[in-house]
Amino acid sequence: MRVIVDTSAFIALDRIGQLDLLRRLFGSVVRPQAVLDELLAGGDAHPLSTFLTGAEWIQTEPNPKSSSLRPELGRGETAAITLAYESHADLIVLDDLQARLVASGLGIRVTGTIGILLAAQKNGFGPPVDEALRLLDAAGFRMSAELAAAFRRL
Repeated sequence: MRVIVDTSAFIALDRIGQLDLLRRLFGSVVRPQAVLDELLAGGDAHPLSTFLTGAEWIQTEPNPKSSSLRPELGRGETAAITLAYESHADLIVLDDLQARLVASGLGIRVTGTIGILLAAQKNGFGPPVDEALRLLDAAGFRMSAELAAAFRRL
């Protein structure tokens, strides 16, 4: 299964100590170089684990050549969506609503950080819902009250 992951999901999962859920769910994941660049650029303000930048199961691929989708999307989101589209990825992990809409509009199957946490729970691992919500809140992950309520229901 080919899974492309964007910057925000890597950061959120790393900050709550759950980055390994991606490996446990998918074996390996892919990020474009632009996502790694964003992770490294933000590392001074928000230190990341060395696991995030050096894990063997996270492959970094060159940025796609065609990379103009929507001006409101960031460089990492654009590269991730384009890479997912061009490589016929099975799934893309994105949290930004505009990016999710663009990817869905291109026919790419989309999930986000919450979807990863739910999938892990359904597979018998990952933190309980209340703990995951508390960790995400403490890490500064923004989500609507509706999304948090839906997460609790699921």
